[in-house]
Amino acid sequence: MDLRHIRYALAVAEDRHFSRAASRLHISQSALSAQIRDLERELGVELFHRNSRNVGLTSAGEVFVARARDVLGAVSRLVSDVSEEGGEQVRLTVGTITSAGRVDIGRALAALTHRHPTINATVRPYGSEVVIEGVRSGAIDVGIVGLAPGRLPKTFSAVPLWSESTAAFVPVSHRFSAVASIRLEDLRGVPLVDFASGSEARVQTDQAFAESQVLRGRTYEANSVDLICSLTANGLGVGLLPQSMSVEHPELVCIPIADAPHRVVHAITDPAHSSSLAREFVALLADQFVT
Repeated sequence: MDLRHIRYALAVAEDRHFSRAASRLHISQSALSAQIRDLERELGVELFHRNSRNVGLTSAGEVFVARARDVLGAVSRLVSDVSEEGGEQVRLTVGTITSAGRVDIGRALAALTHRHPTINATVRPYGSEVVIEGVRSGAIDVGIVGLAPGRLPKTFSAVPLWSESTAAFVPVSHRFSAVASIRLEDLRGVPLVDFASGSEARVQTDQAFAESQVLRGRTYEANSVDLICSLTANGLGVGLLPQSMSVEHPELVCIPIADAPHRVVHAITDPAHSSSLAREFVALLADQFVT
């Protein structure tokens, strides 16, 4: 068994599908299947239940995945810490939601690079759910996510940065633009512009509408703040976004929603993977919100 076998098995476990995992790993499905069969033969157990639609973990597979993440995390920390000590170039991958405008990632990275000149940093924008999976797998070192209370995985190390409510965004010509605030009831049947169904950002508003027993109107879905604002500015519906986005999009009127859902934005790492460099970067992010 080598690290490649472990990474391959984790990819299949995360995607629950051989074809998708193979595509992500940039190998053929047949090659991936052969590698997993070799691993199972070596271990003497089946790791996966296979059927025509998806792949599930056996009980032995559940144990393997948990231990395998520990192994890869230890290797990742070893490589990062030794490379940093030896003056070699060290990678840091940051995954962030597109609605994290209140945090200055560039400022934190500049401070980190000043301390550690050999850093090679990458910042990638994703939805919270993708960032979470990236942190869990070790593909992302530090994640910035915005989640409703109770949605943060307990296995992560998380530092809260700020909390805020969802607001309604409308063009100046909209009938809501002159009001001081609204309630979810005022949005009953009104066309909306929101994040894609199933995303963590959408879960927040879906839960709020359900708890208020307010039926959503037609909803236009988008996967970024800029696209939501564009659809909203063109009159397709009332945009639902974190209130802090009003600073970045002054072309729209931001209206507080009295009974709006709220989120907490966290900087997250997985203790199984995190390096001293990742933890130092999280501390620099948190320092921006110390009052």
